[in-house]
Amino acid sequence: MIRTRVVVSLLMIAPLSACITMKSEHDELAAEVMTLRKKVSERDTQLEQTLIKAQEQMAVVEEQLAAAEKILRNNQASIGVRVDNLEFDSQDVRGIAEDSLNELAALAQNVADSRTELDQRLTAVEQTLNAETDIPEGKTDLLKAAERELKAKDYSRARRLFRTYLSRYPSDPKEPEVRFKIGQTLFSERDYRSALGEFYWLVQNAPDNEVIHDAVYYSGLAFAKLGQCDKAIAYFNAIVKKGSDAPERYKTQAEKQIKTLEADTGKICGDRHTDESGDSISDEDAES
Repeated sequence: MIRTRVVVSLLMIAPLSACITMKSEHDELAAEVMTLRKKVSERDTQLEQTLIKAQEQMAVVEEQLAAAEKILRNNQASIGVRVDNLEFDSQDVRGIAEDSLNELAALAQNVADSRTELDQRLTAVEQTLNAETDIPEGKTDLLKAAERELKAKDYSRARRLFRTYLSRYPSDPKEPEVRFKIGQTLFSERDYRSALGEFYWLVQNAPDNEVIHDAVYYSGLAFAKLGQCDKAIAYFNAIVKKGSDAPERYKTQAEKQIKTLEADTGKICGDRHTDESGDSISDEDAES
């Protein structure tokens, strides 16, 4: 119990992490799916309207061409200038028609490309939404799925499954273990402050659990990553102190970490300054 009280007192400095809510994420994904479907429908409507307009324009052009050809046939005896003018008008109309066809083809291609892009985005969002909702129902299956995602280094997915486990089975005997693994996913994503919050929960609520040593060691690593070496050393000292029942592997690693941090002159430790002799000193010593 003395060891436990010492560890708890050391860990009171750790920050709390923010909770992640799943419902809002599901709602946002569902909303995005509906938005993409709406855009696809609007593009289809726009293309259909454009095709109808183009057909109407082509009908007008065909009427103009027919009228021009009729005038040419009925006025072959007219003077050459009038024939030349009519032929010029006919060529101009045909040029306009070709330009309209080219513009229509370009527009159709643009709509097709946009449709492909929207379909791809829609598929990606739907796959993500399926992953969000594809959560095993059984207790054992849910935990196995979370462990599998953690092993595959899909930390976000693993964390979501672990948190689902905690929400479904509050006060479960495996809660300390699950909490630590949530902290591991955050640590692996370099969200050290949030990871410290999960480890701090263990100190407050499960100081006698076998994962407490894991939490203490990783808390030291997290503080070192944040440049808070004095706090990190305090955690490592709790592991190597006389009478500690921490696993030998942690004691060995903690001793190495302490030596490294104590020898640091500011490259790792942001809570220290360096005096003229090159020795590292803490902020407290610097202020005094």
